Amino acid sequence: MRVVLVDNFIMPDGHDLSLFDVHPHLGLASIAAVAEQENHRVSIYDPKREARFGRHPYDKAFYERAAEDIFAQSPEAVGFTTLGCSFLFAVNVAARLKRLDPQLPIMLGGPHATMLSSEILNAYRQFDLVVRHEAEETFPQVLANLERRSFDKIPGVTWRAGKGGQIRVTAGAPKIEDLDSLPVPLYDLYPVRDLQLDLMRIEAGRGCPFDCNFCSTATFFQRSYRLKSPERLLSELDSLHERYGACEFKLDHDLFTVNRRKVLAFCEVLEARDYKWRVSARTDCVDDELLESMASAGCIGLYFGIETGSQRMQQLTSKRLKLDGIERIFDVAQNLGIEITTSFITGYPEETRKDQDASLDLMAGCFRRPQDACIPQLHILLPEPGTPLFAQHRPSLQYDGYSTKFNARLLHEPDRDEILRFPDLYSTYYYYPAAMPRLFYTFAVDAVDALRVVGHDILSYTLKFFEGRLSTLVDAFRCWVQAQRPGVQVDRGLVLDFISGRFGPRHHLTSLYRFGLSVNLLTNSASDAAAGEFKRADFNPRRRYRLNPRSHIFIDLHDCATLLQLIRELPDDSGPLEFPAVEELACYLSIVEDGVASNYGIDRGIESILALFEQPSSIRAVTGFLRQAVPDAPIAEGWFKELVDIGALTPSSNADKQVTRGML
Repeated sequence: MRVVLVDNFIMPDGHDLSLFDVHPHLGLASIAAVAEQENHRVSIYDPKREARFGRHPYDKAFYERAAEDIFAQSPEAVGFTTLGCSFLFAVNVAARLKRLDPQLPIMLGGPHATMLSSEILNAYRQFDLVVRHEAEETFPQVLANLERRSFDKIPGVTWRAGKGGQIRVTAGAPKIEDLDSLPVPLYDLYPVRDLQLDLMRIEAGRGCPFDCNFCSTATFFQRSYRLKSPERLLSELDSLHERYGACEFKLDHDLFTVNRRKVLAFCEVLEARDYKWRVSARTDCVDDELLESMASAGCIGLYFGIETGSQRMQQLTSKRLKLDGIERIFDVAQNLGIEITTSFITGYPEETRKDQDASLDLMAGCFRRPQDACIPQLHILLPEPGTPLFAQHRPSLQYDGYSTKFNARLLHEPDRDEILRFPDLYSTYYYYPAAMPRLFYTFAVDAVDALRVVGHDILSYTLKFFEGRLSTLVDAFRCWVQAQRPGVQVDRGLVLDFISGRFGPRHHLTSLYRFGLSVNLLTNSASDAAAGEFKRADFNPRRRYRLNPRSHIFIDLHDCATLLQLIRELPDDSGPLEFPAVEELACYLSIVEDGVASNYGIDRGIESILALFEQPSSIRAVTGFLRQAVPDAPIAEGWFKELVDIGALTPSSNADKQVTRGML
């Protein structure tokens, strides 16, 4: 049987299409492997790849194009994996597939479909059945019985039976006890070599033994904690290294370090390798010795779900972390060279201002750490089916149109209609009414995202003006927006307006924000196709050059490079730097290369000359134009040579069109 499995469509952070995560979906690759063992022919369609690499524009026709792509493979069955944030994609594409072939069996699996299998089949006729929970054992049986539509003896299946379409459900929640028994996922169903992945992911295990009331992971995996054996993990790492040259890996498991003995054994077998790897953990499931062993075996990254900085909320959410010891764990990891990501959530129904402030102030400590050592994140709580919180607050779900970073966009009006018609099925677009006004939660998330762009050094220095507390900074920002720009979208431009409005346009903190916002954005986009490849070459007046897209010109700015050096030398408990009332301002050219900004003082007017290279041209052509336009100005090719040497001007490709301003 020809089977097409369809990947999720999860939006990237900030809805930047160039950041779509196109790593192989390990669940689909695993299911494909067991299906091929039964002689089925399986392919995987990833819509994120089509959008990221520009094959299909992300517009109203996106669903139609995806359906046509899938149908062109002549499938005899199609299976969608589902998350709440990408369910709109599955609904729309499946409906179009059914119009192309009403007899085509369309299946669902994954967490969202598992929790809402009957509700989904009742709402949407385009879906024929749901395979619930872990599917490696049941999926081949489903395929074997698909033609007869007879699934009564297969556990964990929900389907529409007979001409009447009655929804039937078999009992059971399938689970793979021995993960080593599974075949290696079929990575080759993705064009791995063409994706230019920074690392490779492998499934390290499944399940979570804890009972956080906002998370559906434990429900989907039935609170059954399992790890693959160290030998199996090493075998998969070696295989990916041999086939794709991978040396850095993400071991997918929500809580890798729960079984300390197995983790130590894994570290022991890795000692002969030179692999680097990242995992997720709880701060109370690691200790000094374990972290040292992990670092020695190549661990370079740890994801810690802290979720809340309030001990009261730790209990109410059943997370139950003891917060008084986490900073020390962060210190140990940082000293071992392990980059940590700390994740926080706001928007819990019982969360008060005091609780949120505690989370923000704990995050402040994370921003005081070096930017390459700690990545703090703040997320808005999403109502997740299959969680105790959802069961308790399901009747009170509310919708305000606020979009999270990862929810699929509403591409046309029917998308919004579906969200409003089925709150349970699209709960990630909704929210739980909480102890504070909704704005307090959404603004905190948006403000932290906008503020962080400036970089850790400048943000942590800013806290010195706000009692050292991130909560005080966010509150001041919110009050300013409500008074000055009510209803305006929070972004980096609004951050700069806030800082300038509060401290004045000539204050050194305003200069730092102008500098930090621009340079950090250039740094973060340094690998984007839009930035182009950074090239250096010897000076040649006849060669065409263009303005380096990773450069930025600042007018009337303080010497931010010197300021940042002074800031880094300040003690944590000191106040802000003191400056005279009138400070010297100058012009600077900043060039970002390999994530580092080099800054050069320039004379006023140079920005106009550099603008002549916004489109490629030769030095000889530009100097000739300038001599005609400004006959008395001293124009020397040696001056342009300095711009080429520092990288302000970079050689253009042969495909670039040679145009010089004023010479059209």
